[in-house]
Amino acid sequence: MRNLMDTNLEMALVPAPIPHINCTDGTMPFSKWTLTKIELMVIITAILLLFLATFGSYRRRCSSRMFRLVIFAAYTLSTYVLTYALGLMQDAPFQNELFPVWAVFLVIVVGSTDSISAYSLEDTERWKSYNWEAYIKWIWLMFLLDWKFKATPKMVVVIMYLLWVLCLKTDERGRALMVASRQSLERDTKVFADYMRREHKNDAVDPVRMSGYMYLVRGEEASWVDNFVRAKRFIKRCLGNEAAPARDHRTPLDNVDELITIEKVWKCEGRLLSSEGDPNNKVKDFKLLRLRYAGYSLPQEAHKKTHNLIHLGLLSKEDGYKRAFRVVEDELTFLFDFFFTKYSIIFQPDRLHYKLLELFPVTVTIWYMTLILKDYKGDYGNYQLGIMFNGLSIDVVVTSMMMISFVMVELMQFFFVGFSEWAKVILICKYVQKKSWQENMWIERIIRTICRVKLMKPWEQKLHQYSFLESYAYKPSRLLKNKTMAVFIDQTRNGQRESTPIKLPEEVKKAVFHALKSYDSTKLENGQASLRGNNESKKLLWACRLETQARVIIVWHIATSFCEHQLPLERSDSTAIRTSFLVATSLSKYLAYLVAFAPWLLPDHPYIAECMFDQAIIEARDLFQNCKRMKDRVKEMKKNNNGLSSRGETVVSQGARLGNQLVDDIKHKEMIWRILADFWVDLMLYVAPSDNAKAHAEHLARGGEFVTHLWALLSHAGIERDPPTKPRNALKRSNSF
Repeated sequence: MRNLMDTNLEMALVPAPIPHINCTDGTMPFSKWTLTKIELMVIITAILLLFLATFGSYRRRCSSRMFRLVIFAAYTLSTYVLTYALGLMQDAPFQNELFPVWAVFLVIVVGSTDSISAYSLEDTERWKSYNWEAYIKWIWLMFLLDWKFKATPKMVVVIMYLLWVLCLKTDERGRALMVASRQSLERDTKVFADYMRREHKNDAVDPVRMSGYMYLVRGEEASWVDNFVRAKRFIKRCLGNEAAPARDHRTPLDNVDELITIEKVWKCEGRLLSSEGDPNNKVKDFKLLRLRYAGYSLPQEAHKKTHNLIHLGLLSKEDGYKRAFRVVEDELTFLFDFFFTKYSIIFQPDRLHYKLLELFPVTVTIWYMTLILKDYKGDYGNYQLGIMFNGLSIDVVVTSMMMISFVMVELMQFFFVGFSEWAKVILICKYVQKKSWQENMWIERIIRTICRVKLMKPWEQKLHQYSFLESYAYKPSRLLKNKTMAVFIDQTRNGQRESTPIKLPEEVKKAVFHALKSYDSTKLENGQASLRGNNESKKLLWACRLETQARVIIVWHIATSFCEHQLPLERSDSTAIRTSFLVATSLSKYLAYLVAFAPWLLPDHPYIAECMFDQAIIEARDLFQNCKRMKDRVKEMKKNNNGLSSRGETVVSQGARLGNQLVDDIKHKEMIWRILADFWVDLMLYVAPSDNAKAHAEHLARGGEFVTHLWALLSHAGIERDPPTKPRNALKRSNSF
């Protein structure tokens, strides 16, 4: 008995063995779930990076609201995924050899892809915030790498090279945002603005052969002094041997002979730019829009020179409108890239080699990661987290997906950069500068091939459409239009239902550019000029003298829709009628779309246009209460044609009166549609000039607008509406998505 008691006492005094971690105490499931979430965050980040690299620049040719929402979600989500994943790695009760690679990769995504550095212009103004946030993430990452993670020598090499890539990408994006900000743009564009104020003094010009047009193509970015000379001057000033230069509000361009101008490109004797090698001038045609955005103006003499360039140069031939439109498309492509991508930084003279240096760390990283994954064991210490999938560690699968997406993004970006419009301009400028290139047939073939490749359309090339008489009864869903959702999304108003967009008709472009070519004055009128030119249409001038331009547009739009149903196209109609019909109806619905969806692109104050539109919707619902079909609405308009109602003059009644005037007083169908086509072309040109350059720049990231292309062309020619209808510094407004 005594021995039994002693034995029991000894057993009681011996400490109990520590049980192996298992699923019963809850630690094991927690660790597995933590690792799964970390791996999921890495995969999501890789997908977001690949998506943004592929579709970042696609915004300039897609106006889909859903697509913009997806891009915004991907653009915004990456930052939150990074923060959450790094927090999970820090709090995880285990360590993983691959955690350092995943952490650096997550932070690399913050540097974004080359094709999207900013989602909106507001992001460019936050460049200081971005740089501070990136710096804080760097500190956090260094803290985690030093304190939390343990790495092998091979892993140290991989991390060092990934940090190199991270440094380059973060710096590129930070500088791209800074350069595109208004403060930097006003400072950097001053050089170009001062140059253009002196350039116009050369009177010996030929707009056909571009002789005398010393417009800059490239070179002012490096116009001051190189880094060595700048450092030498700084040292001398510190030693007191050289006084600091006095500041001058005029910024001269040194070494003008080294600048590449349009005249030099056209005078180049190389085969690539000769009449035989480039008969359609596609390679020759090439920064005036940035001046408008930065707030700089040019002398009237300079506008006269650009006016002659457009009328006597670009539009000199019958099909010159195609060339003019192509030039404007390319210029707006550069403007989009400048504000929303990294290309403006990548292609700076002293930074292009940094982009090429990315190939080396990427190659070394892939090589070392292959060696690491080949011998990877997935050791988590005492935690049995060896999750296997067909005999392969999930960690290896996740890392492989991450590296594949990283490599695909890098290769894709080098491809996009190599065939971008920026690369084409640099190659052509180098070709003009170097005689050896002009004598090398293979270099000429390479440049010609690159210049002919178009990776995507410069913009959507569509006309948005809106029909007031078809959409006035539309009511948005109450699930989206309410006070709760108003703080999250822009509210769709009653009657705001867009019609199906149409491809921009060639007839519309030709009619607009033909009217611009025949316009002698630099002042535009809102369609009155086209009506005064015909005795039969002078009686319609009252409809151009309404209190706001938005009201003019809707009244004429309603009248055009009335004529569209009263005088539809028939098989026997001539080509002239068909062309006028297409031009009138297309532009009528497009300008009505601008009133309903983009009033900030019109001459009126946006809120005034919105109020007028909302009032017109109420009036239409009151007038067409019992009209379910379009035929019934047209009949109601035929009866209500005096411009008055029980509440006085209304927009709909004015449109009905104008429509009846056109149909009843002007008997000839061809004349009616010619009057409407000429009016809408004139009005299209009238609304295009705008002081709100920011609104046009924002729409470049929403598929582009036809009115923006006309704004760019008229800006060069110095053509403006008279009188101005709003102050220059009016509040800028835009949609959230």
